[in-house]
Amino acid sequence: MFYFLFLFVIATLIGCTDSNKMGNDTDNNKQVTINETGFPIVDEQITIEMVGQKNPIQAEWKDMSIIQEYEEMTNIHIEWETPSGDGYTERFNLLLASGDYPDAFFGGAISTADQMKYGSEGIFLPLEDLIEEYAPNFSKLLEENPDLRRNITTPDGHIYALPTVIDVPRDLTGPKLWINKKWIDEAGLDMPKTVEDLYQILKAFHEKDSEIIPVGSSGLDDIKYGLMGAFGYLGNNNLNVINDEVVFVPAMDNYKEFLKFMHKLYSEGLLDQETFTQDAQQLNAKGQNMRLGLFMDAGAFLKVPEEESWDYVALPPLTSSINDKLMWPSTSGVIQGTFALTDKIQNPEAAMRWVDYFYSEEGSVFIGTTGGGIEGEDWEWTDETKTSWKQIIPEGKSMAEANAERTPAAGTFVPHYMSKECP
Repeated sequence: MFYFLFLFVIATLIGCTDSNKMGNDTDNNKQVTINETGFPIVDEQITIEMVGQKNPIQAEWKDMSIIQEYEEMTNIHIEWETPSGDGYTERFNLLLASGDYPDAFFGGAISTADQMKYGSEGIFLPLEDLIEEYAPNFSKLLEENPDLRRNITTPDGHIYALPTVIDVPRDLTGPKLWINKKWIDEAGLDMPKTVEDLYQILKAFHEKDSEIIPVGSSGLDDIKYGLMGAFGYLGNNNLNVINDEVVFVPAMDNYKEFLKFMHKLYSEGLLDQETFTQDAQQLNAKGQNMRLGLFMDAGAFLKVPEEESWDYVALPPLTSSINDKLMWPSTSGVIQGTFALTDKIQNPEAAMRWVDYFYSEEGSVFIGTTGGGIEGEDWEWTDETKTSWKQIIPEGKSMAEANAERTPAAGTFVPHYMSKECP
C-alpha cells in the first residue's frame, strides 16, 4: 500500500511541476471561439505567453500604453517576458533547449537557421494556412509582393515566422551614422568626403573638449555597418559573394584597411575606449549627456536629447585610399523572424488575428513610431486634408522617451507593415 501511495505522491509532484512550465497553463490558454472580423478578437478573454527582445531604452512592455490599449481592443492578455537585447539570444536558446518555451515569440529576430531548425522539429508552427484564413492584411501584402513570400519561405516550403515589412524609402538604408554638424562648423571644417577627412574632424572634436567621445559605439558592429562602405564592402557578415565566388571578408585587403583605420581611432582615443565592454544603455547615457560626436542609430534623437538632435546630420558615404566609389548598405525592406508561434499555443487562430492587425495601415500607425499610438492621445493631424501630423509629447519628455514608453516598435523590430502612405 505504501508503495502505491509513494508512486501517487511522486506522480502528483511531477504533474504540478509540469503545469508551471511556460505555455502549459491550459486555464489561461483555454480554447475559445474566434471572431472572424473586427474587435474584440475573442469574447472570452484568453492569455498568450510571448517572449520578445526588449531594447534597454524601453519601458516594460506590459506597462506600455499601446499594449494595454490593444488588450482592451482584442480581449487578449499577453503575458510578457522581455530579456534585453544583450541577453535575449542566450534566453531564446535556453528556452528552446529546455522545452520551457512560450506560446509565441514577438520582436524576436529569429534567424532563418533557427526557423528551419525548430520548424523541422515541430516546435515552430507552419503559418501558411493560418495566414490564408486569419491574416487578410498580411495575405494582401503577399499577393501584392511575390518577392515577400519567397523571402520568408524556408527551403522546406513553409513560413515559420512573420517579418517586419518596410515600404518607406528613407528607412531602406537602415540605421545611419549621425555626426554633429554644429561642432564641424565651429572647427571651421567641411562635411567629410573621405575617411581621412573624417579623421581630421574627429581629432577636432577631441581637441574641442576632452569629455567628448568622437566616435561612440557598443561592440563596433554598428560603426562597422556604416563605415565599411568607404572601404568597398557593404554589410557586416564574414562571408560574401564577389564575382560569383564566396570570399572570407576578414582576409580581404578592404577589411584589413578598415581595421587599420579603426585601430588608429582607438589608439588615439577617438573611438570610445569602452566600445567592447559597454552595452547600448551605457552608450545612450553618454549620448544624453552630449558626449558623442559620431554614432549610429535610426535617428539622432534616439541617442541625444531631442533639442540637441537637430545639430546632427547623417554622415554621407565616404571614400578611402582603397575605394573611390560612394557606397552605403541598404536593406530589402524585409526584417525576418519577428513573430513565430510554437506548438504550445492553444489558440493559434486568435494569435494570428492579433498580429495581423499590425500589417494594416491603421494597425501600423497604432504600433509604430511614425505617428505612434492612438489618434488624439498620442498623435494628431495638423491640417484638414490629413497630410501632415505631429506627435503629442508629454511635457518634460523627449520624442524618443515618449515613444519608448508607448510601443515596443521604438527600438525593436516588431511584426508590422511600415507604409510610405501612413502618417
